[in-house]
Amino acid sequence: MHRVAFPVILVVIGHALAHGQAPALAPGGATPQALEPNPRAPLYQHTGEQYRVYEFPGTGESVPYRLFVPSRWKPGARLPLLVTLRAGTSVDNPYREPNSLVTNAERRGYLVVTPMGYRPLRQPYYGSPYQIARPKAPAPAEGWTPLENERAEQDVINVIDLVTKEYGVDTSRVYLHGQNPSGSGALHLAAKYPDRFAALVISSGPIVYEAYPFDRIKGKGLLVIHGDQDTVNPIDASQRMAEAAKAAGVNAAYATVPGGTHLGAYLTYATQIFDFLDAQRK
Repeated sequence: MHRVAFPVILVVIGHALAHGQAPALAPGGATPQALEPNPRAPLYQHTGEQYRVYEFPGTGESVPYRLFVPSRWKPGARLPLLVTLRAGTSVDNPYREPNSLVTNAERRGYLVVTPMGYRPLRQPYYGSPYQIARPKAPAPAEGWTPLENERAEQDVINVIDLVTKEYGVDTSRVYLHGQNPSGSGALHLAAKYPDRFAALVISSGPIVYEAYPFDRIKGKGLLVIHGDQDTVNPIDASQRMAEAAKAAGVNAAYATVPGGTHLGAYLTYATQIFDFLDAQRK
């Protein structure tokens, strides 16, 4: 694979708190008002790579997320959004060196956001019931309480809504990526909220798919990738999942990433991922 020279990106690393306004609970325990971005927050409508925090509705807890906004963004712009779910236990390092996901997002004009999934616990399935397809894989929600699991899913929706309102995201071009258990989370969220996501990218996230409702993601692009140096999840499980999706009528494609490791394959393949996402535009 040839290396492509990218321009240097100047990013703003914001460690100040950029809170969304906390919705007040209505009398009698009614549903709280929708989350709204706070125009007075320190990083409101900033560009660059940022660490953000918002108040989770009804709990008063500050929950972080990672955000990148390309330099071309201006008020009134309608840019696409890539939601990349975390693979580790933090939103401090989801893009990793050499930061190729963000480099490509800057070039292509994409916002990128990584929700925490409510708690920084291991195995972020983001509410998914679909187990990763490998021997002795952790069960969905292992180490999570039912309430934490439910809020992990809601956190993704909260963050998408906040970013969409603050930056005027093109809601017809919201894409979802997951790696390992968060790949299962991405498949789950796409099936549960099919109107929210235009396409999916799953990296080293093969699931036990027999009960998965592939019909819920028909009409969306699905790119399944797996590194040939992945020693954690079996590559053939990703291949079989892509074939099953295609057989069910999903517009699915599979790619092996040469030299791709378990954690690094989607970064190695970042340019091709954005090629795929650009091709989804209707």
